[in-house]
This record gives sequence, structure tokens and C-alpha cells, in this order.
Amino acid sequence: MGIKERFLEFISYKGLSKRKFQESIGVSNSYIQNISSGISADVLYRIANAYSELNTDWLLTGEGNMLKKDDKTILRKDVIEKGENNYKLVPIVHIDSVGGMRSNNSITDEPQYIEGYIPFVNAQDDDKAIFQSGTSMIPTIPPGSIMQLREVKNWREYFGYGNIFVIELTDGRRITKEVRRYDENPKDYVLCVSHNPDVAPEELPKSMIASVWKVIKILMDKGW
Repeated sequence: MGIKERFLEFISYKGLSKRKFQESIGVSNSYIQNISSGISADVLYRIANAYSELNTDWLLTGEGNMLKKDDKTILRKDVIEKGENNYKLVPIVHIDSVGGMRSNNSITDEPQYIEGYIPFVNAQDDDKAIFQSGTSMIPTIPPGSIMQLREVKNWREYFGYGNIFVIELTDGRRITKEVRRYDENPKDYVLCVSHNPDVAPEELPKSMIASVWKVIKILMDKGW
């Protein structure tokens, strides 16, 4: 049984028409008919969120059962998407990063457990994904987006100005900002820039920074 047949089996189980199913995941009416082997990360994420009971391991490989036993798991870590692209599954950690310098995170005082896994192209083993909250980084990173992060371990020596980072502060908060050089005192401060034009840039003392994570890719919540 190929991936097309597994799609059709699940659609039949749900009692949906092929057209209705394709509309529900935001693809064309000919998507399943023309599919060969791989599913893009974007489409796979939509399927996993629209049909949480579907075992996406089974959909991609035919291994295991059609339905998941644990609906809290989005994707299993040891299954890599089949197809031409080099996807790796990245854990989604139950934390958020807020856009505003003076805003509080939406998720606080909760365990940082893994909610599931999501595929990203060319991800590395230690990458992780978290949610964005707040509006200070719109339109680049709207609230609800999922960000693929990679730790910058040598940020004290080289920050990589001009990129977007999630910065963990010494008070436990996590903020998302484009970081630029603070010309008045580059040794002790960085300049945090928002993409929302209504939010002014603000200097941040390096002494307040606990860790730095570069935003590698952004998966936006488009209302699926």
C-alpha cells in the first residue's frame, strides 16, 4: 500500500470525501491524486493538527497502526519524512517566547515537557521548537507561530548581529528580537529591535542574558 492508498484509507475511515479532506488541510483538489512519496513539512504539520488521531508515522511509512494511541504526540522522533528533502523531526517544547521586552511570557511556572515533534529541513540534533506570543515581532513572527531554534553557545564572543534570536533572560523570561550592535556601548549592551513599527528599539544589558537561541525557521499559524 502506497502513501496515496493510506490517505484514501484514512479519508474513508473519517467518512469524508477526498475533496473535503483536502480542503481541511489547505491543499489543492488534486493533491492526493498527484502525490508520489513525500509530504512537505508544512502539509504534514497541518494534517497532524487537523487530525490528531492519525498516526503520521503510518501515513509516511506504512509502519504501525493508522490511529495513534497517544494523541498528545504530534510526530514520533525516530521517523524522518520520506521524500527528496532532508527533514529532521524537532521537539516542540512547552514554552513560549514573547515579542515585548517588558511583557510576560504566556507559559510560566509550568514544566518544559515535549508536546510533540515537527519536521524542519536540515535541522540539527540539538535544535528545538517553541511558540511565539505577543505582537512585537509582527508581521515577521505573528503570535502562535512555531520557531525552530538553535543555541548560540559563543554569543559573548560573537552575537551575529542582524539575525533574530530568542533570548533567555536571567529573570527567566524569554524574548524574541532582532539583535543589532549597540554603538554607544557594544561591550556591555545589545540593541533589541522589534519588527512591529509601533514598538521602539531598546538596549539590553548583556548581564541580563542567560542564553541565546538563533531563530532558524518560522512556521506561521495561518488559521488552518
